[in-house]
Amino acid sequence: MVGAVRQNSPMLSVASFRAWLGSRPDEEHWELIEGVPMMMAPPNRRHQRIATNLENLLNAALKRHNPALAAYHDIGVNIVSTVPYDPEPDVAVVGEEENSDPRYADRFYLVAEVLSDSDKDVIEGKCDIYRAHPSCTCILLVRQDRAEITVDQRTADGWRSRVLHTGDELTLPEFGLTCPVKEVYRDTPLAS
Repeated sequence: MVGAVRQNSPMLSVASFRAWLGSRPDEEHWELIEGVPMMMAPPNRRHQRIATNLENLLNAALKRHNPALAAYHDIGVNIVSTVPYDPEPDVAVVGEEENSDPRYADRFYLVAEVLSDSDKDVIEGKCDIYRAHPSCTCILLVRQDRAEITVDQRTADGWRSRVLHTGDELTLPEFGLTCPVKEVYRDTPLAS
């Protein structure tokens, strides 16, 4: 039935979605996916802890390395897509002075998604959209069912991907971050 409703509903543009979103209570979390507003369930505590840990690690590193940048959770990023889509990565690194809108960033340098079961069908498409954005240089896919982080980094030859586990170091020199992977999972059962 949901599919039928989706098929018969007109697709919203990103601008229409954002105008409509302004009328919704702040505690609701919505994303525009293929032109359809979708209410998102609140993330579980493990998801929230991992995202908060990553945001804090990045901000501590950025204060030392490049204070013009900052990490935020659940900030919208402006992208170009063939379908109306308005993503909010779990964590994004943005330039403070480059983005005047307090909710959305035109320029973002890193995006991180803490993966949930519901992401399986859409994550590759999301990553393709992030990779196409000219300022994005790093995508982190952080598992919450095991200690594993996929790091995709833009290089002169395209994108390079590597998978990190508990005993590895997460090293992102362009953001000044070097830390054990287990620090991203601090205060979760996956930290050990």
